[in-house]
Amino acid sequence: MSRGRQPYSEDAARASGDRADDSAPGTDLRRPVIATVTLLLMLGAFFAAGIWQLDRAVEKEAILERFSNAADGNLITEIVPDEAAQALRFRQVRLTGRYQPDRQILLDNMTAAGRSGYQVLTPFVTGQGTVLINRGWVPADPDRAVLPAVPVDDDMRTVVARVNDLPAPGLRLAQPQTSTNTWPRRLLFPTAAELSAVLGVELPAYQLQLDAQQADGYLRDWQAVSSGPEKHLGYAFQWFSFALIAVIVYAVLMIQWLRARRAAGN
Repeated sequence: MSRGRQPYSEDAARASGDRADDSAPGTDLRRPVIATVTLLLMLGAFFAAGIWQLDRAVEKEAILERFSNAADGNLITEIVPDEAAQALRFRQVRLTGRYQPDRQILLDNMTAAGRSGYQVLTPFVTGQGTVLINRGWVPADPDRAVLPAVPVDDDMRTVVARVNDLPAPGLRLAQPQTSTNTWPRRLLFPTAAELSAVLGVELPAYQLQLDAQQADGYLRDWQAVSSGPEKHLGYAFQWFSFALIAVIVYAVLMIQWLRARRAAGN
C-alpha cells in the first residue's frame, strides 16, 4: 500500500516545493508591482500638495504687493459697491458721517501677540449708507461674561480706512448664544448677511479697517495675510521631501528584492 502511494507523495511534495519557491521572499512578482503602484500614488499626492502650496505662496506674494501698493492710490471718497470691493481691496477710503456707539459688534476669537480678544466693528452712518468700521483689537476679559467697554461719540467726523474682507474661519461654526438686547453684540466670524440682520440695515459685504493714525481706535496692526508666503514655501519643501524619501525607500526595497531573487535563482 505504501509503495503505491509513493509516487503521489513525491509529486505532492514537488508541487508544494514549487509553491513555496514562488512565495519565497524576493521571488513574488506581485511585490514590485504593488510597490510601484503605491509609489506612483504617493508621488502624485505629494507633488499635488507641494504644487498647491507653491501656488498659495505666489498668491500671498501678490496680495502683499497689492497691500503695499494700495496706499499709493488716490483716496476713494464714496462707499465702494460690493461688485468693486475685490478690485479695490486695500485701497483707502475717506468718508464723512457718524458712529453708532450703541450698536457695536465684537468679533470673537481674534488674537494679537498671542492674546485672545475682539475686533470692534462700529456702524458708521454716511449720506450714502452705513458701513462697518473696524476700530481695532481689544483684549478679552478672563471672564467671558464680561465684555469690554468700547466707547466712541456720535459726533460728525471724517475717517480714513482700508477696504478689506471680513474675517472668515477655516470652518464656520454656530454663533455663540448672546442676548439679542445686549450691546455690544459678540459674534463669531459673522457674514455680511448676518451683520445686516443683526443691525437691521443693509451693509456692504466688506469692512473698513480704520487707519492707525485715526482717532478713537484700538490696536490696529493690520496685515494683508495671516501668514506669509514663506510658510507655504516651507510646506511645499516638506511635501517634495516626502516624495524624495518615498523614491529612496522604493529604490532600497527594489534592490533588496532583486538581490533576493538572484539568490533564490542560485
